[in-house]
Amino acid sequence: MNHKMRNIRAALKTVKDARIRERLLMVQAAQKQPLREAAKTFRCTHGKIDYWKKRYEERGIKGLYTKLKSGRPPKITREQDAEVRRVVRKHNLKQGWRTQNVRSLIVEKAGVKYSFRHTIRIIQRWGLAKIKPRPRYAFSKEEDREEFLKKTRATWHVRPKSGM
Repeated sequence: MNHKMRNIRAALKTVKDARIRERLLMVQAAQKQPLREAAKTFRCTHGKIDYWKKRYEERGIKGLYTKLKSGRPPKITREQDAEVRRVVRKHNLKQGWRTQNVRSLIVEKAGVKYSFRHTIRIIQRWGLAKIKPRPRYAFSKEEDREEFLKKTRATWHVRPKSGM
């Protein structure tokens, strides 16, 4: 077994991040077999396998991590974001939050007005799930369905923690 393969196997034992592990496995497969065969195994293009292989050869394990992307800086600070998120997650758990209420809370706490769609992106980034009434009874009475829809408007609720 050559030196590179030993390093990859050692790194696989220590790395916890699933993305980095997959990239390491891609590099390992690229060492053993042709790129196109490895690409079939991982159901991706051979260019992607080659990209991670070259990054690993140039920078080692650090080359497999995703680079920071430049872009427009956020309008609110991390502290403001955390404060608004804390309020949304703690208060109104039973009723939930409407997007427009979260949007006005952001304006109140941070002084920044986001679009409706961007507010949804922020809420999803926080790990909240949108709760919408779903049709359950096809043969129910029309007034019962309307009453149900009035009671349960689309609101945001904290997602239950998954076992991942």
